[in-house]
Amino acid sequence: MKGDAMGTIQGAFHKYVSGEKGKKIILIAGIAGMVLILLSSFWPKSETATKNEETTTTMTTSEYTDLLQQRLASIVNSIEGVGQSEIMVTLETGVQNIYANQEQKNTDKSQDITGENTTRIQERQDVEQNVILVDDPEGGEKALIKTQLEPQIKGVVVVCQGGDDPVVQTRISQAITTALDISSKRVCVTKRSSETK
Repeated sequence: MKGDAMGTIQGAFHKYVSGEKGKKIILIAGIAGMVLILLSSFWPKSETATKNEETTTTMTTSEYTDLLQQRLASIVNSIEGVGQSEIMVTLETGVQNIYANQEQKNTDKSQDITGENTTRIQERQDVEQNVILVDDPEGGEKALIKTQLEPQIKGVVVVCQGGDDPVVQTRISQAITTALDISSKRVCVTKRSSETK
């Protein structure tokens, strides 16, 4: 019974679609779909998308330090024998922004008459670099950041409960020097005071 009803519906649909009117509707629906896809590329991005892009591209020095300390704490706390720990990272330089520039070349030609029937042509070329500005979400303008250079690490101090054990010290030092690509001279591991909460 259900099969007969389904067959009847399919037959009616096939008959409608195969007719001139049905072909026109399918063609119009296809064109409307393509137009919508094309128009969607012109719609502005949502504010949350642009904010997420900005946060991934720009980071302050303090944000970088906090994030680095959190990641190192996660690594160090997973090492056997460390116990409770605190980590401090010091930096030699801050986060450096490299801004996108636009070059404009200006060429000046000048002629000097040096003597009888002798002319000297001098050409001078000036290159002017301007920082590219983009619209700010608040309505102003800001410089377009091309890339960010990570700060250079000056040193890392780890204070932990297992800090007096030479094996634990070595494990922590190796983990940090490998993660940050710094020398072991820049890492200090010491025992945490039992009075510290």
